[in-house]
Amino acid sequence: MPIRYQQFPKDKALNNSPLMAKQQGSSLILALFVIIILTLLGGALMRMISTSSETVSQEVLGTRAYMAANSAMQAELQLLFPFNVTASNTCDLTFIDKPYDLQTALLDDIPGLYDCTAKTSCETYHTGSDGTKYFRITSTGECGSGVMAAASKVIVKSSRTIQVEARSL
Repeated sequence: MPIRYQQFPKDKALNNSPLMAKQQGSSLILALFVIIILTLLGGALMRMISTSSETVSQEVLGTRAYMAANSAMQAELQLLFPFNVTASNTCDLTFIDKPYDLQTALLDDIPGLYDCTAKTSCETYHTGSDGTKYFRITSTGECGSGVMAAASKVIVKSSRTIQVEARSL
């Protein structure tokens, strides 16, 4: 003998109650609210990621500019104080705003210094009674991202300046 399940008739009075009529459509409002909140959170996350990416790229360009300035500074110090040679140890006019093409001046292909330039200057700011000369050498490195046209609105550039004081022996 098969088991029969008794179906209860739907209570029409329960379905037509005022409580059920008030709840119709509330899940639609709740779903819209959740979608709007998730969209706003996604937009805020995208903005934070974009800002973080820009900060990292500025940091990298700043480090490259510092290294460009440091490389030009080392090259100038080597010209001012050459090894095993008695030099005149003078800052002449060739040291004023001397531009460096870092790829050819250092005789090496350095990928980290692409799109970087450096300028150096030297001044003799004091000569002692014993003939000792004091020099102030300034080097400014600039690096940018890619080709920088004058009308470009996406120019990202960073500049670092270092200064060294030295004296003749």
